[in-house]
Amino acid sequence: MATQTFELVSPFLSIYAPSRTFGGSSSLLKGQTENALVAGELLSMNSNYGVDRVKPAAFNDGGDADANSVPGFVYFSETGRGDIITGGKVPVLQFGPYEADTMVFQRAAGGGLLAGDDATALSSTHIGATVGIVAVRHPTKYANAEAANANGSLIIPGLGVISATQAAAGCFVAGRISRITGTGANMKVRVLFGIN
Repeated sequence: MATQTFELVSPFLSIYAPSRTFGGSSSLLKGQTENALVAGELLSMNSNYGVDRVKPAAFNDGGDADANSVPGFVYFSETGRGDIITGGKVPVLQFGPYEADTMVFQRAAGGGLLAGDDATALSSTHIGATVGIVAVRHPTKYANAEAANANGSLIIPGLGVISATQAAAGCFVAGRISRITGTGANMKVRVLFGIN
């Protein structure tokens, strides 16, 4: 059974998930591709009102450029949807607020989740922290991620704790941490999306 990298806590029927044309490589829509889209990653709007995979320039160490200023929306696909590959459209959770558990979060090469400086372990002290879009290791293949910079393989746009300085500089605020569950590589973060 595949690992669920993103699970809604809010009722699905209360969330409108419109499909947007994916502007990136069509190979990313195919589940067999190593670096395919991952449920829970954040896709950014493009000028055609579609979505793209837009990764920050570097891992999040506190600099303004380490978090996206462009709004991003969670890629969320129910199991068995064939229209994604055939139509090139992907469903995104565009409207909130809603709550969800996600594994698409900053993590170390060993799998443990990290706070905003990309060095400190995420802990209960981070509940209530603001999260934005940062470059993260793939949630199930993190050990193979080439993390020298955000453009390494298996690096995707996910969530990470952003500082007040980053938020004030215009980095997009996706929501706030409401709960942290699990340990080690199995940790998940519950995020209340759509709340500043």
